[in-house]
Amino acid sequence: MKKYLIILILAINILESKSQSVGTLKKDMYGIASDATEGRFTAFPGYLKAAKYVASQLKASGIKPGWKERNKLTYLQPVPFSWDNYSGTTLIINGKPYLHSPKNYIVIQRGITGPGKWVVTTSGDSVNDKSAGVLLLPNKEQANNWETTVIRQYRFGYMHYRPDGIKAANSLPSIMVSPLLAKMLATGDSITVKLKYRSEDKTGYNVIGKALGTNLKMAHRAILVGAHLDHIGRIGNHIYNGANDDASGCVTELSAAKMLAAHPAKRTVIFAFFCGEELNLKGSHWFADHLPVPQKDIVMTINLEQLGSKHRSFKGVWALGDPQFKTAFMNAGKNFTTLNLQFSATDSVKEVLRNTDTYSFINKQIPSLLLGSGGFDEHHTPQDKISLIDFPHLRRATHLLYTFLQSDL
Repeated sequence: MKKYLIILILAINILESKSQSVGTLKKDMYGIASDATEGRFTAFPGYLKAAKYVASQLKASGIKPGWKERNKLTYLQPVPFSWDNYSGTTLIINGKPYLHSPKNYIVIQRGITGPGKWVVTTSGDSVNDKSAGVLLLPNKEQANNWETTVIRQYRFGYMHYRPDGIKAANSLPSIMVSPLLAKMLATGDSITVKLKYRSEDKTGYNVIGKALGTNLKMAHRAILVGAHLDHIGRIGNHIYNGANDDASGCVTELSAAKMLAAHPAKRTVIFAFFCGEELNLKGSHWFADHLPVPQKDIVMTINLEQLGSKHRSFKGVWALGDPQFKTAFMNAGKNFTTLNLQFSATDSVKEVLRNTDTYSFINKQIPSLLLGSGGFDEHHTPQDKISLIDFPHLRRATHLLYTFLQSDL
C-alpha cells in the first residue's frame, strides 16, 4: 500500500511539473476575455484581437498552424458572414432626429420601404398597406429586458451565415423602439423614418493548430479538441466578457496545447477555437464541413464548454457523449482526488448537446465528447467576468484533458 501511494504521489508530481501554472492560465484568460477584446463578437475587431492572441500563443508554444489557405499554412480559417448595416438610419419624433443605435431602436424585419409615414403599432395589430413601414412598441417583457431584446435581434439577428443565404426583403420593414422612445409614441401615430441599409461582408475566423503525434502508426489519426472563442460582444456601455462562456474552455484548451507541445501524444491532436457558436454554432458547422484532415482520420472530438465559474452547478468535470469514452475519461481523472467526475451518455443528453458545438460533429457521425462543469447564474450577462473564474479548477481540468489526450482510448 505504501509503495502504491509513493507511485501515485510521483505520478501526480510529474503531471504537476508539466502543467501550466495558475499565473499562466490567468494571463491567457486576460488575453482572451479582458475588456480589450470587447466581448469577442464574431467578425468584429475584439474577436479578431482574441483570435490573434490565441494564434500567437499556439505559435510561441510550438503548435503548428492547422489550416491551409491558398496553399499557405495559417492558424486562421476564414468563415463567411454578412452584417446588416443600418448606419445613417434616422427616426424623427417631434422634429428631433434619433440615429440608429441599440439604445434607440433596432430593426426587427428588413423589408422594402415606400414613400409615406411609418405607423406606430404593437405586435399583432393590422397595418395599412400604404404605410412605409412599421414602428413596434415593445411589450412589457421586452421593455423590462430591453438589453436581452437587443442581444437577440441586434447581435444575433443582424449577422448572417453566408451559406444559409439572406432572406429576401419582400415585406414591410419593421423597427422596434426602445422603452425610452416608446414613452413619446402612441399606437396609430405616424412617424417619418429615413431607412438606410447595406449588407456588409464580414469574416469570422476559427483558430486552428496542430500537434503532431509521435507514433508513426497512429500519427495520421487525429483527436480534435475545440472550444468557442466568440461571445456576445459590447452593447452600449456593457461588455459581455464571456469569461466562463467560453473563455474558460479556450484557456483550458490552450493550456493543454502548450503541455502537448512539450510532451506530444501518440496521436495527432488538432486544436480548434470556434467563432459563431453564439450564432447557432456556425463556426463549428463551417469547420465540420471544411475539416483540415479527412474525416475518416478523426478518432473523436472533445468540446470544452463553461468549465471554470466559481458559481458552477457541478464542482468537478462532467462528460457528455459517446459511452465508449467513459473509461478513458474516468481513468484520466482518477488521480485527482479533489475532482468529482460524472459521465452521461449521448442519448440521455441530446437536448443539451444540441446547443453546443458538439452537435456540429454529431451531425457528421463523428464520435464526440463534451466536457463542462454545469450551468451558472451569470450566463449571458455582463457579470460573466474574469473575477468569476476558479483558476485552480481550470488547472485541474487541464490535467484531466492532457491525461485523456495521452491515453490509448
